Amino acid sequence: MTTNNRKIKTVQFSLGANAFECQVKNWTMNNNTPSGERFYAQCPDGEFIEDAEPDWSFDLEFYADWRLNGVSDYLTSNDNATVTFVLKHHADLAGEGVQWSGSCKIAAPSVGGEVRTTEMTSVTLPCIGKPLYARL
Repeated sequence: MTTNNRKIKTVQFSLGANAFECQVKNWTMNNNTPSGERFYAQCPDGEFIEDAEPDWSFDLEFYADWRLNGVSDYLTSNDNATVTFVLKHHADLAGEGVQWSGSCKIAAPSVGGEVRTTEMTSVTLPCIGKPLYARL
Protein backbone atom coordinates (compact mmCIF):
# COMPACT_ATOMS: atom_id res chain seq x y z
CA MET A 1 0.00 0.00 0.00
CA THR A 2 1.29 3.49 -0.84
CA THR A 3 0.96 6.67 1.16
CA ASN A 4 -2.11 8.77 0.39
CA ASN A 5 -2.10 12.39 1.51
CA ARG A 6 -4.27 15.43 0.87
CA LYS A 7 -4.20 19.09 1.77
CA ILE A 8 -7.37 20.63 3.09
CA LYS A 9 -8.37 23.08 0.38
CA THR A 10 -12.14 23.25 0.20
CA VAL A 11 -15.10 22.23 2.30
CA GLN A 12 -18.83 22.45 1.76
CA PHE A 13 -20.41 23.65 4.99
CA SER A 14 -23.91 24.80 5.84
CA LEU A 15 -25.82 25.74 8.98
CA GLY A 16 -29.57 25.62 8.48
CA ALA A 17 -30.10 26.61 4.85
CA ASN A 18 -27.03 28.89 4.80
CA ALA A 19 -23.79 27.94 3.05
CA PHE A 20 -20.78 29.45 4.84
CA GLU A 21 -17.82 27.60 3.31
CA CYS A 22 -16.38 30.76 1.73
CA GLN A 23 -15.93 32.25 5.21
CA VAL A 24 -14.36 29.12 6.78
CA LYS A 25 -10.69 29.42 7.71
CA ASN A 26 -10.37 26.44 10.03
CA TRP A 27 -12.67 23.61 11.15
CA THR A 28 -12.39 20.56 13.36
CA MET A 29 -15.05 17.94 14.01
CA ASN A 30 -14.41 16.76 17.59
CA ASN A 31 -15.36 13.39 19.04
CA ASN A 32 -15.36 14.26 22.76
CA THR A 33 -17.11 11.01 23.74
CA PRO A 34 -15.35 9.33 26.68
CA SER A 35 -14.48 5.63 26.48
CA GLY A 36 -17.21 4.55 28.88
CA GLU A 37 -17.33 3.50 32.50
CA ARG A 38 -15.99 0.14 33.69
CA PHE A 39 -18.08 -1.90 36.14
CA TYR A 40 -17.36 -5.10 38.04
CA ALA A 41 -19.51 -7.84 39.58
CA GLN A 42 -18.38 -10.67 41.84
CA CYS A 43 -18.47 -13.51 39.30
CA PRO A 44 -15.90 -15.00 36.85
CA ASP A 45 -17.11 -12.90 33.88
CA GLY A 46 -18.16 -9.94 35.99
CA GLU A 47 -16.62 -7.06 34.07
CA PHE A 48 -18.28 -4.79 31.52
CA ILE A 49 -17.98 -1.30 30.10
CA GLU A 50 -21.09 0.83 29.84
CA ASP A 51 -20.94 3.03 26.74
CA ALA A 52 -20.90 6.78 27.28
CA GLU A 53 -23.39 9.09 25.63
CA PRO A 54 -22.15 10.61 22.33
CA ASP A 55 -20.46 13.99 22.75
CA TRP A 56 -19.48 15.68 19.47
CA SER A 57 -18.76 19.31 18.58
CA PHE A 58 -17.32 21.59 15.89
CA ASP A 59 -14.52 24.06 16.40
CA LEU A 60 -14.97 26.66 13.67
CA GLU A 61 -12.98 29.73 12.74
CA PHE A 62 -14.49 32.07 10.15
CA TYR A 63 -13.49 35.34 8.56
CA ALA A 64 -16.00 37.62 10.28
CA ASP A 65 -18.96 38.69 8.16
CA TRP A 66 -21.40 41.10 9.81
CA ARG A 67 -23.54 41.66 6.71
CA LEU A 68 -27.19 40.63 7.00
CA ASN A 69 -27.13 36.79 7.21
CA GLY A 70 -23.32 36.76 7.10
CA VAL A 71 -21.81 34.10 9.35
CA SER A 72 -21.14 36.45 12.31
CA ASP A 73 -24.63 37.95 12.07
CA TYR A 74 -26.21 34.48 11.66
CA LEU A 75 -24.47 33.03 14.73
CA THR A 76 -25.35 36.05 16.87
CA SER A 77 -28.97 36.27 15.66
CA ASN A 78 -29.52 32.53 16.22
CA ASP A 79 -27.77 32.20 19.60
CA ASN A 80 -29.06 29.07 21.42
CA ALA A 81 -31.08 27.86 18.41
CA THR A 82 -30.79 24.26 17.24
CA VAL A 83 -30.12 24.00 13.49
CA THR A 84 -29.12 21.33 11.01
CA PHE A 85 -25.62 21.19 9.57
CA VAL A 86 -23.88 19.45 6.68
CA LEU A 87 -20.11 19.30 6.30
CA LYS A 88 -18.68 17.70 3.15
CA HIS A 89 -14.94 16.96 3.22
CA HIS A 90 -13.01 16.17 -0.01
CA ALA A 91 -16.32 16.29 -1.89
CA ASP A 92 -14.44 16.92 -5.15
CA LEU A 93 -12.39 13.69 -4.91
CA ALA A 94 -14.08 10.56 -6.26
CA GLY A 95 -13.87 7.72 -3.76
CA GLU A 96 -12.63 9.99 -0.94
CA GLY A 97 -15.51 12.38 -0.27
CA VAL A 98 -17.17 12.05 3.14
CA GLN A 99 -19.90 13.93 4.93
CA TRP A 100 -21.14 14.55 8.47
CA SER A 101 -24.65 15.80 9.05
CA GLY A 102 -26.94 16.33 12.01
CA SER A 103 -28.04 19.07 14.37
CA CYS A 104 -26.04 21.46 16.50
CA LYS A 105 -26.73 24.21 19.01
CA ILE A 106 -25.70 27.67 17.82
CA ALA A 107 -23.53 29.81 20.09
CA ALA A 108 -23.00 33.52 19.54
CA PRO A 109 -19.31 34.23 18.89
CA SER A 110 -16.95 36.38 20.88
CA VAL A 111 -16.21 39.67 19.14
CA GLY A 112 -13.08 41.80 18.93
CA GLY A 113 -9.39 41.45 18.20
CA GLU A 114 -6.11 43.20 17.71
CA VAL A 115 -5.94 46.47 15.80
CA ARG A 116 -5.19 46.25 12.07
CA THR A 117 -5.70 42.49 11.84
CA THR A 118 -8.32 40.60 9.89
CA GLU A 119 -11.43 40.19 12.02
CA MET A 120 -12.20 36.55 12.86
CA THR A 121 -15.22 34.75 14.34
CA SER A 122 -14.49 31.62 16.41
CA VAL A 123 -17.08 29.29 17.95
CA THR A 124 -17.47 25.78 19.30
CA LEU A 125 -20.86 24.33 18.39
CA PRO A 126 -22.03 21.27 20.33
CA CYS A 127 -23.75 18.59 18.24
CA ILE A 128 -27.03 17.03 19.29
CA GLY A 129 -26.20 13.32 19.43
CA LYS A 130 -23.70 11.67 17.11
CA PRO A 131 -23.44 13.17 13.60
CA LEU A 132 -24.35 10.88 10.72
CA TYR A 133 -21.27 9.90 8.73
CA ALA A 134 -21.62 8.98 5.06
CA ARG A 135 -19.48 8.44 1.97
CA LEU A 136 -20.18 10.72 -0.98
